[in-house]
Amino acid sequence: MSNIKGHVAELLEIISEGLWEKEHIISLGLLSCIAGESIFLLGPPGTAKSMVARRLKEVFKNKRSFEYLMSRFSTPDEIFGPVSISKLKNEDIYERSTEGYLPSASIVFLDEIWKAGPSIQNTLLTVINEKIYQNGNHMLQLPMKGLIAASNELPSIGQGLEALWDRFLVRLMVTGVEDQGEFDRMIASTDETEPFIDNDLTIRPDEYAAWTNEINQVQIHYSIFELIHALKDRIQLFNQRIQNDGSSQTVLYVSDRRWKKLIKLLRTSAFLNGRDTICLSDCLMIRHCI
Repeated sequence: MSNIKGHVAELLEIISEGLWEKEHIISLGLLSCIAGESIFLLGPPGTAKSMVARRLKEVFKNKRSFEYLMSRFSTPDEIFGPVSISKLKNEDIYERSTEGYLPSASIVFLDEIWKAGPSIQNTLLTVINEKIYQNGNHMLQLPMKGLIAASNELPSIGQGLEALWDRFLVRLMVTGVEDQGEFDRMIASTDETEPFIDNDLTIRPDEYAAWTNEINQVQIHYSIFELIHALKDRIQLFNQRIQNDGSSQTVLYVSDRRWKKLIKLLRTSAFLNGRDTICLSDCLMIRHCI
């Protein structure tokens, strides 16, 4: 595992080049992708959200990515691929040509995610959770490692976005460069080249599969269960208090699916840090998930 820890540290150092004060976002983004989970970035335009997704793409041997800016006029054809006219005409089969679109990508970046229409949102629920896409009569197993979504706003309440919002395990706030020294170096920089990752350093498909198998073997220390039980109790007490007080605050809801996926993320953190058991330090990221 020590070699894996060094391998990942080297990748993080390379893909963080020129992204000032975004190291923690890059780190959590890579962690999420290795765990096979999705991430949501909240922040104003011009804060390198799309750059984070492009850098994460470079980490994997198959550097296929899909990037799209959503609008209320976006159609499923633009995300999942156009309907194959030849198959519809010659074989009477309704099937999309997915090559070059989301179903063929290893890393996906969807900007302004909440502007997507209901038909796109409903398909994304299965895409994010099960990594599958129903294309005509065929069920496609997607090669997607991670889906990064972004917006400058949170989903509106009462618009039917709760299920999609729950699919994003990691949620991060992205801001501009705040440290004055870092800010000066950022605006003075003239280097616009993208960092180069040696092909031997990229994560191969077989390597990714082997890591996933080892991640699933990571043990959970009893203290982790106790911590999660304590968090669940505190959430329940908070919800009871605001309901009893008639507060206008929104109750906190953490689904069973989110707790289960959170454990996968903690296992991945332990594995990438060279450990075979989740420890309390891995739990620092829980605040980004619940």
